[in-house]
Parts: sequence; structure tokens; C-alpha cells
Amino acid sequence: MNIKFKRNPFLLFLPFLLYYVYYILKHKWPVLYGDEPRYISFAVNLLHGFYSPPAPVINLWNGPGYPIALMPFAALHLPIIFYPLLNALFYYLSIIFLYKALTCVAREKIARFFAIIWAFYFNIYTYLPAILTEIFSAFLIAAFIYSVVLFYNGGRFKHLVLSGFLLGFLTLTKIIFGYVLLSSLLVCLILLVLGKVKKNYQNSLYIILIAFITTAPYLLYTYNLTGRFFYWGNSGGMSLYWMSTPDNLEYGDWKLPSLTNLLSPQPFNTTEGDSLLKANHSAEIASILKHEGAEQDDLFKKAAIRNIRATPKKFIKNYFYNLSRMLFDFPYSYSYQIPQTIINILTGSLVFWASVVALILSVINRRRIAYAIKFIMLIFVLYFLISGLVSAYARQFDVMMPVVLFWIAYMADKLPKISLRFAAEPVENGLG
Repeated sequence: MNIKFKRNPFLLFLPFLLYYVYYILKHKWPVLYGDEPRYISFAVNLLHGFYSPPAPVINLWNGPGYPIALMPFAALHLPIIFYPLLNALFYYLSIIFLYKALTCVAREKIARFFAIIWAFYFNIYTYLPAILTEIFSAFLIAAFIYSVVLFYNGGRFKHLVLSGFLLGFLTLTKIIFGYVLLSSLLVCLILLVLGKVKKNYQNSLYIILIAFITTAPYLLYTYNLTGRFFYWGNSGGMSLYWMSTPDNLEYGDWKLPSLTNLLSPQPFNTTEGDSLLKANHSAEIASILKHEGAEQDDLFKKAAIRNIRATPKKFIKNYFYNLSRMLFDFPYSYSYQIPQTIINILTGSLVFWASVVALILSVINRRRIAYAIKFIMLIFVLYFLISGLVSAYARQFDVMMPVVLFWIAYMADKLPKISLRFAAEPVENGLG
């Protein structure tokens, strides 16, 4: 392989960009579906100087991060196909950022191998043709990894600021990171008091504080809109409600307010599933849906807390169901098993057991692990654990695969050379 080509990741991974463009053009639906219209409408709202309609009918279902990225396309009134084509660029850049981050902490061969694994991570291909946040979030995560590694390797101020900005913009894209930021801030403050290498924890706090500063305009906006401090959105209450469901045949996955089972991969019987959902939830849902915006969100949260207090063991079960769905995309309420589940279990199991091995190695060698890796993993672990508290799906784990691969690659690089060949033995033992 030509040395110049080999060392230039933009050329090395260029075939993936071309393939992603082809994949999007082949699989993009001709019309908008699911959540796609909402992201485009938010981008249009931003172009007109607002984000949500005024109270009481507020709409803060998701953060403004992804709509901001879509604004140029909305401003130019480009055809719909241009929006998902942006995903090809984001995915391609995420591969490059992951590769460049790995070259800072591991051998080039390992960096290339794990970057290619990410490039072929077909679980996330589902989102390539979709105008959804997953590919953009993975791009931000890979860029965040690279900037953190650069900062802790060289300590340049611009990398500190960039790390905080990327983490903040990720929070604006996936608002659950708002609670990750708050949790990581508390953890780093505790470590700063108890730890020995205080400079590392101080730098982590700076990154987190810059992330909060990045999100401050949005939080000020939501405060002016709702009168509530630290208010990220009004979708969390409904998600928490479905996660807290006390009914045995329901596993914490989100359902439509119309109480249909259409969001499951394969409803076993739409009529039967719908009738069970309506029997369990119609009265409460109908009562809550009479209200709007933040008030509706509050009522869903109150109902969820009531469910949790009444059936705490079921809530714990739902929490583990959520973690299982993130890893294996299973189980779903009122659904058949489908062949795709086998692939999800295989890929999820590979990631799970590789992570278990990496975790054991991390605990054994915890004092020797570079602090940048520890900080990145802190963010990921908190995100994973907090995500389980609301309705969770495989896509919430898929976007963090750059972190998982970065961590596993780092551990693999530090291991002694492993050979699959037996050691040579004398033939005199009679078995040769």
C-alpha cells in the first residue's frame, strides 16, 4: 500500500464515504416519516428566530443541536434527499476522528482495524438514510474523543475549549446528556477533593463547565418559555411513564399516546396488543393528554413516580429490560420474536463480552490507564446507566460504539502479544 495513502485517513477511508452516499440514495424513503418532519420543522423555526411555540403549547420534544446542523439545508430549500446525505459525511468523519484518536494511544494497525470495525458497524446503517440524530451524535462523540485525547496529550487550551463545546453540542442534540453533565460534574468534584492528581480532575471540570456554557443559551430560552430552571425538554415525562409501567407483559418500551403497538418491531396481533394497552393505560393517558406542554410532562412524571412507588421491583425489572434493549434490541412489549433479533443478540453479545474483558483489564490496571480514557469512559458509563432510567433502545447504545471501540482498542494495544499458534514441542513425547 502506498505510504502516503496509508497515512492519510481521508484517502484511506474515502471508499466508505462513497458507499454511504450510495446506500443513502438507494434506501431513502421518498417521503418523510417518523420523527423526520419534526427535526426539519425545528430547523425552519430557528431560521425564523424561535424554537418552540409559546406556552402553554410548547414543543421541546428534543434539543436544538441537530436542527442547527440542518439549518443551511432548510435555508436553501434543498430537496429532502440532501438532508440524509449529510449523514454520509458525518459517518465518514467519525471514522477518521476515531482513527486519529486511536493513533494517539495505540499502534497504527490496531487503530486502523478498530476504525474499520466502526465503518462496518451495520447496526447503525439503519439511520444512514434517515433524518434522525443518531449519525450526527456518533460524529460528535468521535470528535469529542479525539479532542479530549489531544488535550490530555498536549494540554493545549484550544483542545480544552473544543472538548467542552463538543460535549455541550452533544447535549443539545441528545438532551439526556444534560443529566450526564450534572452527574459527571458531581463525580469530578468528589474526585477533586479525594484524589491525588488534582490537575486532571480540574481539567475535567473545565471541560464540563464549558459544556454547560455551550448549553446555557438553550437553558435560558427554556427558562423564559416555561419558568423552570434546568429544563431540557418535555419528552422525558412520557418516556419515564412507559418505563415505569407495572404491567407484566410490558417491558418499558415507549408507546404512542394513541395506545397502539405500532412501535414494536413486529406486533404479535395489533388488535390484541392495542386492547391490552388501552385496558392498562387509556384512562390515565386520556386524563393527562387534556393538558399541554410542560404541564403534561409534569403529569406523566407524577404518574411514573406513583408507579415506581407502587411496584419498585417491576421498575427494577424494566430498568434491566432497557439495558437489554440497548445491547440486544430485545425485549419489546407484545411482540413476536423476529429473525433480526438473532443478529442483534450476536452483535450485542460480542460487544458485551469484549467489554467485560476490557472492564476486568481496566480494574486490574486502573492505575496505569491514561486519564483521558478514564474521563471518556466516565461520560459513557454515566450515559449508559442514566439511559436505562427512561425507555431505551439499541440506537441509544449504537451511537456510543466509538467510545466502546476506543476503549477496547486501547486495552488490546496494552496486552502482550497473543499468538494462536501452539509453542513448538519436541516430538519425543510420542504425540508428535
